[in-house]
Amino acid sequence: MVEIKGITLPVVLVEIKEGGNIDSLIEELKQKLSSKLFEGSCVLIDGKGVLKEEEIEKIEKALIEGNIKSVKKLSFSGLGNTKRERLMVVQRHLRSGQRVEHNGDILVLGDVNKDAQVVAAGNIIVMGKLRGIAVAGALGDENAVVVALEMEPQQIRIGKKVAILNEEERKSPGYPEIAKVEDGNIILERV
Repeated sequence: MVEIKGITLPVVLVEIKEGGNIDSLIEELKQKLSSKLFEGSCVLIDGKGVLKEEEIEKIEKALIEGNIKSVKKLSFSGLGNTKRERLMVVQRHLRSGQRVEHNGDILVLGDVNKDAQVVAAGNIIVMGKLRGIAVAGALGDENAVVVALEMEPQQIRIGKKVAILNEEERKSPGYPEIAKVEDGNIILERV
């Protein structure tokens, strides 16, 4: 059984809830994703532990040959893979136009400059200046947080909540801050 959910357009989450014949599964996915609505979308495949890595790779290959822009895997039944990939450490500054994505938490040991993007299914921690775009809880988790030593972002998204700040409005107060969702809004607090 396959369930398709829109996360934030153009990202689509495909949850594989039951295993079975992989060729039948691929055909079912192709039929469901054949609509123009999904054309050019980015697809995240969650194997829910019922698919092996090679099966997800086969699905990725089949979807990319269609009208899907990009396919990423979230989980499969590999040996402890999801725990091993929980934290991604980025040991550099992210320059304008650069983008980092991960199915877990992201720790950036540097700055995230204007027009750079960090997209995480979990939390984002920037041990430097956050001047670009941070998307935490990209799969809809509004319990995720964004932490930065200097918080001057262009945009912060947590789950489905969005906070957009212009340059005049946002200057770092000079201490680390945490962005989180509280009462349906993104708020900033001193760490």
